[in-house]
Amino acid sequence: MQAVVTRLRLDELMSAWVAGPDTPMQIGLLGVFDAGPFRQADGVVDLARVRAELAQRATRVAGLRTRVVWTRLGEGRPFWAEDPAFVPLDHVDVTTLPTGADLASWAVTRSATPLPPDRPLWRADVVGGLPGERFAVLLVVSHVLADGAAGIALLGSLLDHRPETAAPVVPPRTVAPLPSHRQLRRVRRHEIAEAVRRRRRRGAAGVRRRRGGGRQGLAQVRAALAEFAGPEPVTSLPRHIGPGRSLGVVPVPLPELLRTGHALGVTVNDLLLAAVATGLREYLTARGEAVTGLVLRATVPATTGHTDRQVGSMLVVGLPVGEPDAARRLALIHEVTTRDKARLRAASTDVADLRLPAPVARPFLRWARRFGSRRLTLAVTDVTGPPTPLWLAGARLLAAAPIAPMSAGVPLSVAALSYAGELLVTLNADAGLTDLDVLTEGTARGFTALREQAGLATGPTTGPTAGPTSEPTPAW
Repeated sequence: MQAVVTRLRLDELMSAWVAGPDTPMQIGLLGVFDAGPFRQADGVVDLARVRAELAQRATRVAGLRTRVVWTRLGEGRPFWAEDPAFVPLDHVDVTTLPTGADLASWAVTRSATPLPPDRPLWRADVVGGLPGERFAVLLVVSHVLADGAAGIALLGSLLDHRPETAAPVVPPRTVAPLPSHRQLRRVRRHEIAEAVRRRRRRGAAGVRRRRGGGRQGLAQVRAALAEFAGPEPVTSLPRHIGPGRSLGVVPVPLPELLRTGHALGVTVNDLLLAAVATGLREYLTARGEAVTGLVLRATVPATTGHTDRQVGSMLVVGLPVGEPDAARRLALIHEVTTRDKARLRAASTDVADLRLPAPVARPFLRWARRFGSRRLTLAVTDVTGPPTPLWLAGARLLAAAPIAPMSAGVPLSVAALSYAGELLVTLNADAGLTDLDVLTEGTARGFTALREQAGLATGPTTGPTAGPTSEPTPAW
């Protein structure tokens, strides 16, 4: 019987190819939970029970049982396969936060610890030692397995929409062994023969369609490279990215932010970019650096209408850090994002449509990453999360913080995640970046200034490390 394999798509391989030892392409999701039913009589959280609960739930999620099989010469592109050696408890660890340690700083550094490539590409840490009878869970997922939105979906598959929900018991599974080298070579020969037959059936029209898609993909690449014309301005933000990390956290009430965007006629993503631009302006000014006329480039993920792949296109947005007027900064950002999103929608293709063979695509993408990183200062991503609360076997998820991966040579990675009425913004930087609190507080003030610009009453300011108003503040 002919073995059937599901090959990695080019967009999935891209995440593996551009990763480095200190910059793995891994997404972190940090959740703080109320102890709920995991609270023991002495008030201590039963972390071992939390671990067992997560491991049991992981068995029901197909994506968490699946690994990448990295192939040899003649076997074709790497492929996905259910791991016959999958043991969910091997993916879930328990740790206690040392006294006085900062949860956010621990979590962001832990997120940058590379995942083993020869088993399912995820890891969960159950964290104790938090104040107020709470615990945290850090879920780390490879970008090869999931992008930001898919990572949130994986987290949601481990949790419940109601507190009384019990995890279903998953019966034991029989998993087929991985294909042998001989079987994979046979599969590859079959794939090549099928590709030749398809090309013959499609004839000249099919060739023209493929060439047309390739030309549009090249046009997207040329347009992206044009955004990088000229070097990025030199600032004191460190471009050496080591294994250590620092994380700033800015919570923002989501209803207020939505009203602000509606009043100003802009998107939440525009507001996020404008607030970060304000934070960068304050940070550089506090360090005595000249900001007049300064524009710093940021990459922003953009959907292209393809439902069968991760986000394949990026906007390159120049943040007008040197513009002294906050309203003008927002207007400039909105103008650029509106124009470039329209261009992407009209294109209908992206770099994944180039159909480059792997021996060509891999060095090309690595060159593009090195070329681009020297002309970027930050990456910014915004992910929509669950609008209502989630639970883990009755323990409520109080707050959720995203941790975006860092790229070599790019000093800052900003991520925003909405959950249950709150937008939590994190600023991920190398541990060598000093005064991250100044940048974090400046970003928080940027959001406050936007609400004031919209004519909304600000009330008590929600500052960095503050949590949801309906619950005590999580210990970030």
